[in-house]
Amino acid sequence: MNAELPLIIECRCNDMDYRKDNPNFPYTPQEIIREAVRAWEAGASIFHWHAREPNSGKWVNDVELYLEVIQGIREKTDLIVDPTLGYVATQGSIEERVGHVLAAKAEPALGVDMVPLEFGSFNVDFWNPKAKQFETYDQVYSNSRAHLQEQLKILNQHSIFVSCACWDIGQIRTARCFQEMGLLSRNTFWEFVFTGEIMPTGILPTLPNLQAALDSIPSGEPWLVMCWNGDVMPLASWAITLGGHVGIGLGDYPYTRFGKPHNGELVEMVVKMARILGREVATPAQAREILKIKARSELSISKVEVTV
Repeated sequence: MNAELPLIIECRCNDMDYRKDNPNFPYTPQEIIREAVRAWEAGASIFHWHAREPNSGKWVNDVELYLEVIQGIREKTDLIVDPTLGYVATQGSIEERVGHVLAAKAEPALGVDMVPLEFGSFNVDFWNPKAKQFETYDQVYSNSRAHLQEQLKILNQHSIFVSCACWDIGQIRTARCFQEMGLLSRNTFWEFVFTGEIMPTGILPTLPNLQAALDSIPSGEPWLVMCWNGDVMPLASWAITLGGHVGIGLGDYPYTRFGKPHNGELVEMVVKMARILGREVATPAQAREILKIKARSELSISKVEVTV
């Protein structure tokens, strides 16, 4: 990957709930739209978020909440729209997972540009380093290969670009198997999920581990680093230098060492880091070109072409 390629920054808005640590963490559609605009103005090209119950902040699979956010983002920005396909607390059916995506697809003015798909199951019990105990011992994010197969069939049918969110090397290998099957396009975006101290399920955020992930994908394909429940800044510097891309946001970590930043301020920090290291930042249009994501005017095709 050419390190001179413009840097794609994904704003990861509100995956976890860090409102108690940072009041800028958004719940309501208007708060989420506000964070999308802030991130876009700062230099983000992709926006990822989860719908939440506006008062309690609980994760919900509410189609109308998703559509309201998408409409606001479309009206105010040209961001690449990248909603979740579900969280561990919502172990719903495949139809529930993709319902908001298909509802947006049915509205020509809305639509979804890409979705992240995890290529495996994993434990999501949080570790308490002070107590030296897990907070729970039975939380599993279930994503069977049969489940993945059915999701990919639906997403292919509706021409939705799929990024590969991989929490370990085995998930990268699994995704490549689905490429061999012809269910996952060769044109994808590898999103490496590193995790912080309280979530020992993912990849430990070290440079050798990043290199191991890179060794597992074909040379030259686009990739991104994020750090769920951890500080992505060290990873960001390596990714910028090595030609990768960066995901950052209050959804992954509260970043209280910087005070109480909003998502736009976090994106701006990565932008400044990139410029110090001699790398320009991609606009949403440039990110579409890099990832080969079709422009909005091209998304009326009924079925994606999968290259094997």
